[in-house]
Parts: sequence; C-alpha cells; structure tokens
Amino acid sequence: MHTINGRHSFEVQSYAHTKGRGIGKYILSRTFFIGGYAWTIKYYPHGASKEFSDYMSVYLEFKSQIGEPRTSYSFSLLDYTSGEAVYTKKSEPHTFKTSINGWGFPNFLETKIFEASKCLRQDSLTIICDLTVIKDPVTYDNVPITVSVPPSNIHEQLGGLLLKKIGVDITVEVGGKSFHAHKFILAASSPVFKALLFGQMKEAKKKKFKITDMEAPVFEAMLHFIYFDTLPEMDKHADTVMTQHLLVAADRYLLKRLRLICEQKLCSNFDPSNVGTTLALAEQHNLPHLKLECLRHLASPIALKSAIQTDGFEHLLMSCPSVGKDIINKMI
Repeated sequence: MHTINGRHSFEVQSYAHTKGRGIGKYILSRTFFIGGYAWTIKYYPHGASKEFSDYMSVYLEFKSQIGEPRTSYSFSLLDYTSGEAVYTKKSEPHTFKTSINGWGFPNFLETKIFEASKCLRQDSLTIICDLTVIKDPVTYDNVPITVSVPPSNIHEQLGGLLLKKIGVDITVEVGGKSFHAHKFILAASSPVFKALLFGQMKEAKKKKFKITDMEAPVFEAMLHFIYFDTLPEMDKHADTVMTQHLLVAADRYLLKRLRLICEQKLCSNFDPSNVGTTLALAEQHNLPHLKLECLRHLASPIALKSAIQTDGFEHLLMSCPSVGKDIINKMI
C-alpha cells in the first residue's frame, strides 16, 4: 500500500451572517484535488440536522464521477493565536462511493465552545481538512513490453533507386538491351560482380560492360531479384524455363539465395516436358536435392514413359548420357 496526503484550508468569512441560515443549510468550499480525486467541504453552521442544532457539522464530499477511493481524513479548526490546528476529529479508513459521497462529523464542535475559542477572529474561521488517499500497491507484470517493429523494406528502397534510375553509375548490355544499375549494389550481391567491377579486370575502370552468355529477360529477372529480393511475376507457361535459366545465372554469379529459390521452385513443378532438362541442370550444377526429386518423379513408369518422348529427355541424353542411360536401363 502507498498513500497520498494532502491538506485543504477552507476559510469562512462573515460568520455572523451565517447564524440565521437555519438547520441543514450549508456553505460549500471550492473543489480541491488530492490523490487524483475531486473533493469539497460542507460546513453547516447550525448543524446538519435538528438533533445537532447546537453543533457545527462538517462533511467531506466526494465529487469525482468515477472511482471508489479508500481514505482517512480529519477536520480541525485553525487557532489564529497559535497558528495550530485544534479541535481535531479523525475518521476511520473507509471507501467513498459515488452513491454515498459525503462523510463527516455532524457533532464536530458545539457552537458555544467555538464562539468562545480563539478560532474565531475578525468574524472569520478556517476549517482544515487533512486527507489521506490509500492506494493499492503498483505492480508490474514480468512480461516484457513488446514494440511492434515492421519488417525491413530495404529492398523496396533499393528497388525504388533502380526504377527511378537514381544514382546509377554502371550500364550493362545484355542481348542488345541496356540495363542501368549501381556498382556497389551489384558488387554487394555477387562476388563475381565484385571482382568484375572493383578488381583488376578492365571492366572495373569502365562505366559500361557486356554480358554475352545470357539472354536479356534472364538478366532483367536476375537484376530484379538483386534489388527487390523477390522474383518478378512470370507467365505461367514460361515460368519453368525462366526458372531454369535463372538457376544457371545464379550459379554463375554465385547468388546463393536465388539459386536455392530456383531449386525449390523446380522441385515442385515437374511435368513430362521439363523433367528431363531439369534433371540435366541438377546434374550439371551439382544440385543433389533437385536431382533426387527428378528421379523420384521418374520412378513412376507412366511419368517416365511420358518424359522419354519429349525433347527435354533427348537433351538429357545428350548433355548427361550416363544419367539418361541409367534411367533407361531401369526400365528394361
């Protein structure tokens, strides 16, 4: 538990004019705030009810619209001679509720005692309220505070530089088409480009170089991946062929992530027309997982019979004759 303590002094002037107000008539203090709640003091010069007409009554009123504060309080009068609080009455701790918002002392002090005291000076009196608001202890969960962090958008930013040609400093010619790019981004993505653009090769001193062993659409797709870290949208019918070409390009330029993505796509996209060429790629580029998936697909006699009749299987026999012959021998 922890407590918040506060004091409010309520000065009532022109006491003589209050004497004819009658029983149950009160004077209200201004609103004051202690413990985060609003309060007022009600002072009844002739008592709050008939049975206490010989007394002054004093009440503490809870004015906030919400909350049920647990409190203890006391009322005193200020002795103008000594400056001390006298005739103090204290309450027991209890909870204020909005439905029962006033608590106090109907018999706070007899009127004749008050009028004979040093608490009345120049027709004024001061009522002192000392209020303690009892708060529950503050506890904190051990669960750490989490901050929502959005995913990185660095590739969107890099892609924006490419699309808007901001800061491009190298031109790559592929298949008669020119592509603008940034030397540092190409070098950061590929050890091959790094050696080409910042090594001892003659291209390092030029602002333009050619790639002669790749088609323009394949380079464009590879460049898109370097900047955006995703593959561009492809036509479904050309998807497998493009993925095969991209796998070769990724292997050549040591783009490991692109190589794995292409391998994954090819593993899930077999049909009789492409399984032969895909198996040849797996053999030539040392892709054991892709090779195993091709062989599993061809383990079905129906699939194997369909594949043998395609140009792709003929390509397999020409480029990887040992693999093709092993497959055919299993049929015999």
